[in-house]
Amino acid sequence: MKQTTKLLSSLLVSALCATSALAEIRTWTDTSGRQVTASFIGLDGEDIILKTADGATHKFALTRLSPEDQALAKSMKPSDQPVMLASATVAQASAAVDRLVANGLIRANPARAKMDPPKAPIKSFNPMANDEQFVRRVYLDIVGRIPNYTEAMQFIQDSNPNKRAKLIDMLLDSPGYNSNTFNYFAEMLRVKDRLEQDNLRGVPYINWMQHEIEKNTPWDKMVFEMLTAKGKMWQDGAAGYLLRDAGMPLDNLANTLAVFLGTDVACAQCHDHPFSDWTQHQFYEMASFFGATTTTMRAYGKGKGKDSPGMAMNAMNDLMPKIEAMVTQSGQDIKRIRNGIRNYMGANRYIVGDMDTNTMKLPHDYKYPDAKPNDPVEPKFITWSKEDKNLAAYKQKMKSAEELRPAFAKWATDPSNPRFAMAIANRMWKRAFGQGICEPVTNIDDPKQSVNPELLVHLAEEMKRVKFDIKSFMRIIYNTRAYQSEATSEKMVMGEPYYFQGPLLRRMSAEQAWDSYMTLVLGEPDKYAKPLEDLYSRSIDLDLSNPKLDAQTVLVKYDAFRKMAEKERALMGGGLSEAGGDDMMMDGGKAKGKGKAEAKPASGTMENASLTYNGMVLRRASTLEQPAPNGHFLIDFGQSPRSLIDGSVKSGSVPQVLMMMNGKAQQMLTSPDSLVFRTMEKVKTPPEKVEALFVSVLNRRPTLQEKEIAKRALSAGEDGYANMIWALINTREFIFIQ
Repeated sequence: MKQTTKLLSSLLVSALCATSALAEIRTWTDTSGRQVTASFIGLDGEDIILKTADGATHKFALTRLSPEDQALAKSMKPSDQPVMLASATVAQASAAVDRLVANGLIRANPARAKMDPPKAPIKSFNPMANDEQFVRRVYLDIVGRIPNYTEAMQFIQDSNPNKRAKLIDMLLDSPGYNSNTFNYFAEMLRVKDRLEQDNLRGVPYINWMQHEIEKNTPWDKMVFEMLTAKGKMWQDGAAGYLLRDAGMPLDNLANTLAVFLGTDVACAQCHDHPFSDWTQHQFYEMASFFGATTTTMRAYGKGKGKDSPGMAMNAMNDLMPKIEAMVTQSGQDIKRIRNGIRNYMGANRYIVGDMDTNTMKLPHDYKYPDAKPNDPVEPKFITWSKEDKNLAAYKQKMKSAEELRPAFAKWATDPSNPRFAMAIANRMWKRAFGQGICEPVTNIDDPKQSVNPELLVHLAEEMKRVKFDIKSFMRIIYNTRAYQSEATSEKMVMGEPYYFQGPLLRRMSAEQAWDSYMTLVLGEPDKYAKPLEDLYSRSIDLDLSNPKLDAQTVLVKYDAFRKMAEKERALMGGGLSEAGGDDMMMDGGKAKGKGKAEAKPASGTMENASLTYNGMVLRRASTLEQPAPNGHFLIDFGQSPRSLIDGSVKSGSVPQVLMMMNGKAQQMLTSPDSLVFRTMEKVKTPPEKVEALFVSVLNRRPTLQEKEIAKRALSAGEDGYANMIWALINTREFIFIQ
């Protein structure tokens, strides 16, 4: 029997109910004796539907199977998972997700009735969110900012019944999607601009990740590149993933398993896991896949040739006396720049490579009877069930040490890996709804124990069906009835399950809040891009293994490296009054006037320069330093310091309150030069001013009572405008995503 049989003729097959979503995998035999390993999905008339390990669904005549397998198929219960073909439409895929969410809501009621105190049954999804709620939510979730006045009004006034799907498509294809997606991945992967090693910066890694997101590279391809990259970061930006934890392979492995596979084995790094079955020996078996991988030049190479550690490391010691002499002869103080030069050269020691020997050993204090301390460890993949070892992901070739890392990457990203698709699907679901189907998202210990196992398994299959295209996956989620429902504001006890009758009411992230401020200040913040992204890579690169490298070359390149900051500062020009253009917020960003607001930044083009206010660079969070420096709005508002996975904070604090009430960012919005302030001045009548202000800040029209209060406040002129902007920005309605 061929595994590539005719696919389902219909676009969507709704399977009948069954007791388990985890269909049994078995070997099927056809009338000619040929066999295939697959799980039983169901019968469709005279045809049988099977799913192979690669996630592909196949439909063919039941009579092609052996009589024994025909009889077995007729007696088996079908899977309760909706079967989606590659050709299924977004509407069909979203409807299949909604059915599984609805089933979960019904199943939740008996448990809710037993709570103390009992909770009312959930009869259906929350009511549909109105247009004002939806447009604000979908902008924040997809592009990471509130819509500006024009964007909000265009959607609210649109009478097209399909306008929500159209808006979702438009936002997913916008630069804002790339910016917001990078913010999420950067927090998840602990991306930093300034690393701890010498002058090593994560700029090339950041640029690589942003370009991959812009290209919509599938998630499995991105992860594979990060796990298998070689060389310096500015030679292959993906190498930044391993260099982020240079010299700490065990910590990097723990993060890799938690992020990419939703498997928390960090405890097993030091001892057998106290709450799971993972052992310390298993952890080191997994770490053995990186036992031949190095991240510094001192451990790279075999002792001969251009990559030898001796030649590379001796270069610094040989060159420094010559460099110091040249600096002294030029009249400069070598004491002031000696460490800078050494750090500059030292950054070039960090390079990802592979040796021909696996050096992984058990720790010196290993205390379990199955092995001895310092014993060599052979690589071995972990499994989550007894059947896992039969999956295609586990069939990897590892004949040499150099093949270990690629083997791990192939295993981790294979569609048949039991956790890879599930982990990213669960994460993306949490992005939309505020909570994962299985929490925490870094530890999917047992999918059957999640709040909706059938939904979790189905979303993993959907991720595979769309070939790990994150954008396509999120398009399905955003088009569901569940997502487009009103937010749930019901108070929940910590650890209480949530069943997704709508998204949870949640606070903006630091990046969403900052980028929303930038919308009010710049009008169209995506027009202000970061400049000179490759300057660091060009100025930092040295080949320490090149015997022809001389002191003069090092000093010339170091001088260019030092001047890099000066070139960046030269592109900081202009202030609030140069943001946007006349009627930017009221006319879709097309400047019509010829006054001050139309002035160009110092560089001549908006894309190559950045406006500033009181020392703050006015650009989107994704284009600023990662993470922002201490004292910045982003840090005070809870941006992750990038030391822990998903390390942002969304709880309130006194510094946040003070910053929101009278910090520099707040002063920026209420300045007479700000775009939102100038917009109010262009509107003629008080009612129009009030509506423009509410739509700009809260993305909704004011109530009658709010209109009366606002009109009285605005009668005070400029002070009234500033007071109203201040009041609206400091409301719970602004800072929460409904």
